[in-house]
This record gives sequence, C-alpha cells and structure tokens, in this order.
Amino acid sequence: MRGREVNHTEEMWRLLTDELAQRVAEHLAPRIAELISERSSDSSPWLTTSQAVAYSGLAESTFRKLAACGKIPSHGGKAKLFYRPEIDQALLGSRGPAEEARELRRVG
Repeated sequence: MRGREVNHTEEMWRLLTDELAQRVAEHLAPRIAELISERSSDSSPWLTTSQAVAYSGLAESTFRKLAACGKIPSHGGKAKLFYRPEIDQALLGSRGPAEEARELRRVG
C-alpha cells in the first residue's frame, strides 16, 4: 500500500508542476514575444517616425519640430526614415530638448 501512496503523491506533484509550468508559460509568452519584437527592430539602424520618437525619448511634437528644421536628419519622401546614429549625434550635439523647444517657439 505504501508504494501506491508514494506513486500517487509523485503523480499529483508532477501534474501540479506541469499545470504550473503551463500557466507560467501562458502568462510570460506575450511579454517574451514583445521583447523579441523590440530587439529585432533594434537590429536595423533605420527607424520610422514613431520608432524614432520613442527612441529619442522626446515629446512627439518636439521631435517633429527638430526634424522639420533639420536638426534631426531624416531620409525619404513623405514617409520619413531616421538613421539611429544621426539621431544620437543630433541629440548629443544639441543644447538640450527644452532649450531647442524654446528656440523653435521663438522662430515659429
């Protein structure tokens, strides 16, 4: 009888751990997919406008103003593309987003 109880207990633990593993996997899968997607988009140095705004950390309106006046270089026609190293250089060479925004308000 003792052997049956041990087997039953082991089987219960196996079922519980399998169920737990399945639930954890279902919970984590969407986040893992999101992280993989973010990382794969990081592989290209070319960014769309929305990606470039997110990458820069600037307010969208400030980013668009800086791009419109050429302080952040863009490429393409209507659908602009931004080159990550150029964004880095523009942001490192700027006096700061707040001061840039003030200057743009004075000009505009």
